[in-house]
Amino acid sequence: MTSSNAAEPVPATLRVRELMTAGLLSHAIGVLCDLGVPDILDAPRTHEDIAKEVDAHPEGLLSFLRAAAAAGVLAEPAPRTFELTELGQVLRADDPRSIKAMCSLTCRDEFSRTWSDSLHTARTGEPSFAIGHGASFFDYMGSNREFASLFDRAMQSSAAVDNLLAGYDFSGAGHVVDVGGGRGTMLAAVLKRYPTLRGTLVDLPHVVGNARKTFVDAGVADRGTLVPGSFFEPVPEGGDVYLLSRVIGNWNDEDSLRILRTVRTAMRPDSELVVVGMMPSENDRTHYPQQLDLYMFALLGARLRSYAEYQDLFAQVNMRAVDWSNYPDSESVLRARVL
Repeated sequence: MTSSNAAEPVPATLRVRELMTAGLLSHAIGVLCDLGVPDILDAPRTHEDIAKEVDAHPEGLLSFLRAAAAAGVLAEPAPRTFELTELGQVLRADDPRSIKAMCSLTCRDEFSRTWSDSLHTARTGEPSFAIGHGASFFDYMGSNREFASLFDRAMQSSAAVDNLLAGYDFSGAGHVVDVGGGRGTMLAAVLKRYPTLRGTLVDLPHVVGNARKTFVDAGVADRGTLVPGSFFEPVPEGGDVYLLSRVIGNWNDEDSLRILRTVRTAMRPDSELVVVGMMPSENDRTHYPQQLDLYMFALLGARLRSYAEYQDLFAQVNMRAVDWSNYPDSESVLRARVL
């Protein structure tokens, strides 16, 4: 009988096989989120017990549970018995850090088809999403309300509110205009932190229609105004602060410049622009920013930008970045002004 040496290097072929099948682990986690498995794991449970509660096939579910355990979000303390790890807690809907909706979103068929056609992106520089869907990402979302609703929930639940509140001081402002702010999660949090601040949320009509409840739940409805519109069209003028969160990172340079020109036109000489988004830097500890950059390009033809690349973009619209709060592997906060 022979045994393997734990110190022996893993062969390159095995390492590459592991890389090529890593996506299966993410899909396993997505399936468990869709079934609601993390939400019922308050204690170790057998795979049969879990399957019964979430209406799944016990043997069919077992492989998904073990894949999730291999990924580290579950543990198998006894044969066919599973529990959530500390890492897996963020998959629960009731966890304040929950990314359950984001996991469900990224494992959708819309994204799988995009990756299947991604050779088109590498060869042409064009997003591959439209190959399998006959429409751009945002046009498709406008015609698929169920998908759009999940997208909005995922964006709302993962908004970098803490980064913004730590990275920018709104105490000197009276009015903030959140352009493309979705359901208003970030703006509502800002208004709640700063009780004398007024806010205006600008987004597409079907999006801002869901924001009133966000403002009411946060207790800021009396200071929040909803304006149906687009960042490609004129936005409300005269704000002290204009906020673009997860906006510029969704568009190519040409469209990003259109957005920045629209916002700059609305700004006063003393207004400030705050951009929140993933900005790859040498401080990152994981590959996530590079993976997200690929994700954005295949879906949207967009690219994540570093601080220096944002500075180059601003220079083309007579603006400049004046400060940057960098949060490694997360969304940074950049402050810019009109020249």
